[in-house]
Amino acid sequence: MFTVLRKLTNIQNLGIIIKKRTFLSHAYYCNEVWEQRLQDPLIQKMNLDELYNELDQRYQKTKNISPVDVDIFAHAAKDDSYSDELLDLIHKLRMSAESSNTLNSTSHAVVRYLMNYEKTDQLLTVLDDRLNYGIFLEDFTANLLMDTFWKKKDFASGVRVASQLMLQEEFKHPISTRLSLLLCYKYLLNPGKWPQPLKPVESEEVKIRINYLRNPYNDEHFDLHDPFRIVGKTLMYITKNSLQDALDRSLHLVGLSLFKPELAKNLVNELKEKQVEIYSEVLKLLPGDNPIHLEIDNLKSINHDVEEALANNVKLSICANSERDISLQCQTYSKWNDERKEALEKQRIRLQTMQRLSNVEKSKKKLKEKEMLLWFFENEEQIELEIESKKAREGEQLQNTNISSMDTDESYIPPEVHKQRVP
Repeated sequence: MFTVLRKLTNIQNLGIIIKKRTFLSHAYYCNEVWEQRLQDPLIQKMNLDELYNELDQRYQKTKNISPVDVDIFAHAAKDDSYSDELLDLIHKLRMSAESSNTLNSTSHAVVRYLMNYEKTDQLLTVLDDRLNYGIFLEDFTANLLMDTFWKKKDFASGVRVASQLMLQEEFKHPISTRLSLLLCYKYLLNPGKWPQPLKPVESEEVKIRINYLRNPYNDEHFDLHDPFRIVGKTLMYITKNSLQDALDRSLHLVGLSLFKPELAKNLVNELKEKQVEIYSEVLKLLPGDNPIHLEIDNLKSINHDVEEALANNVKLSICANSERDISLQCQTYSKWNDERKEALEKQRIRLQTMQRLSNVEKSKKKLKEKEMLLWFFENEEQIELEIESKKAREGEQLQNTNISSMDTDESYIPPEVHKQRVP
């Protein structure tokens, strides 16, 4: 009896797991391989508080920061209490001259850290603020994020990730492409909250003289803020090369209608002439006030389960590419470890060289001072001449400074000179 109950319980638990299962398998996340970074002796012995304080003090003095040290910090963070420190170091690295030397693994480590500890708001803010943080997605992390947001049914966050790929113009991976289309479709079914940039605070009018005034400009790419235009351009960009497929063609029409309705009219006329099929369920995604509604009445439409078709495309792309992605990512982790060790060794050699040069300069200075003491009487006259010459140069510089300050001071009024009376 108990055996039967245990089996039924196991079957029920299995059913719950299946319902909650994401598109990507557990193996795709490569969590075990990712956690192996913590076995590195360098990572194990790292004290993050001391490292952060050292890097912060160094930045305050030199306005520079080491990319490999920031990368080590990002990989060594093992709990959710270091998110503020990590983002602060990423920002300082972005603002320093060493920003161009940022390691390839740093962005990946930051994204995985914020994703694993469910800091969604911070993650999306960092991805949106490329100027101050310089964190960019690659296909693997984009897939992990979109799959994670799909599991949470957070379609708005998933679409914001997909829009990052659109801004980077990197829709080349089949899994990224298909997940993005599915998330865009789900978002348009029930649009959610989308953060808008903060409006500048109005203050008292202040007149400032400037050389010239720039005309307002919107590049319709990085300057996009309307969620429907962003989703529309994402759909349009993904499907621009697959218009032979009825589903992609329908999504392209919706994307173009959301992004640029005036251009969508030309596509509608072309579709009417060719009598090609459009999925009616996709056309229902358009908001009621979209002007393209007046043009699509005579389109040849068919009914189809769009969500099921999009989900099947995701599954097919995963079956065809997941094993290759897992193998490639494991190799990438190993390559990143080697790159970090190489960068650390180069930094060590550079610091040693700088220290040796500093020691040589100090030794030369001490020898110079010792030479002056030993040969003072023989070179007394020469030393006195040098001192007098130095004083003369300083006096001349001071006089020139006073004269130039008087010349530049237009409000200067010379004092009146009176003849002194002789008593």
